[in-house]
Amino acid sequence: MRQKIVHVTEALGGGVLHCVALLANRQAAAGDEVLVLHSMRQDTPPAAKLNELFDPRVRREVVDMRTSIGVHDIVSVFRLLIALLRERPDIVHLHSSKAAAVGRIAARLLGITARTIYSPHGFAFLKEDISPRKIRLFLLVERMLHATGGHIVACSKSELRYARMLLLRAERTSLVENAVKLDEFRSGAHRTAGERVVVCTSARVTYQKAPWRFTRLAQQLSSSPAARFVWFGDGESEAIERWIDRDTVQVSGWIPAAELRRRLSQCDIFVLPSLWEGMPIALIEAQAAGLPAVASRIVGNRDVIVHGVTGFLANDDEELERYTRQLIDDAALRQRMGAAASAHARSRFGDTQLFRSYVGVYRRLLTPMQDRRLPAVTHALSHEVLK
Repeated sequence: MRQKIVHVTEALGGGVLHCVALLANRQAAAGDEVLVLHSMRQDTPPAAKLNELFDPRVRREVVDMRTSIGVHDIVSVFRLLIALLRERPDIVHLHSSKAAAVGRIAARLLGITARTIYSPHGFAFLKEDISPRKIRLFLLVERMLHATGGHIVACSKSELRYARMLLLRAERTSLVENAVKLDEFRSGAHRTAGERVVVCTSARVTYQKAPWRFTRLAQQLSSSPAARFVWFGDGESEAIERWIDRDTVQVSGWIPAAELRRRLSQCDIFVLPSLWEGMPIALIEAQAAGLPAVASRIVGNRDVIVHGVTGFLANDDEELERYTRQLIDDAALRQRMGAAASAHARSRFGDTQLFRSYVGVYRRLLTPMQDRRLPAVTHALSHEVLK
């Protein structure tokens, strides 16, 4: 039996966009009816680009949901309520904090919280660019909304621990780790002996990604002729001018996903000095491409890197420099860690595993209802699980 699945997200950009598109496309290919309700933010690609990313069978509609908190949220709840009443979905899958707040209120009003899933992709109360007062407010809101019902699906083990420790409803939490399409990545020996070591990162230039730390690292290490530093991604011109030293860091600007994968294959080391994460897709992509990584020891990063095996986790800037320098100076170590990173990613972060894990979560939520309504019908998704 084909299911109707509605994904709701305010933040259709970056890692959230990657995860929503990956899952929605697999669901549509499996025969489900899929709708994505989303907002248009500054980091959301234009409609033409979204059309390229999503399977033609996936419908998309724009529902205004703003990041800021205000009276406009009441309008957003009403608009989402109307959309859900019209669609009558079997599953409502909410992505990111704002969509989860608006969506869970609408789901509660409709009495469908038992079939509502929330994927945080990084809890808002873990941000480091907000005041302690806002952190307490966001945590309180998360607790209150989770108490109304619904199921949280964390994208990393660390995020799951926070959900169970702080939200006090461990029985309504699950883990489905982020993933990438592994067949799009090739790994192996990337560079020719004697060439300069290329140290890269991949992200939008924002406060969360701590671009000043990457710049400082480049300034400390690029004086040696052995290395050069590249930032794959774009950002606001003001942010780039403020945090990036173009004399030591080359900024690529926005590049298509396929081109990014090609350029990763020409690099040697991946560095991600973020301040907070959910479970960074960029880091998973780098590991899948066979790059040893050096990353800040935070939620998400520590769930991807096996310290000392596939890369290094740094507690501070001093360790970030030391580990990066160690990889620059030791080609054998780079190759050994890169091979381990590729093998680890391929065994753990594939899109088939993500899809089947969500199939299991959806089935657990739908089974009681199906047992009452259609006991003789097997859900179409269950066939995918049994493959």
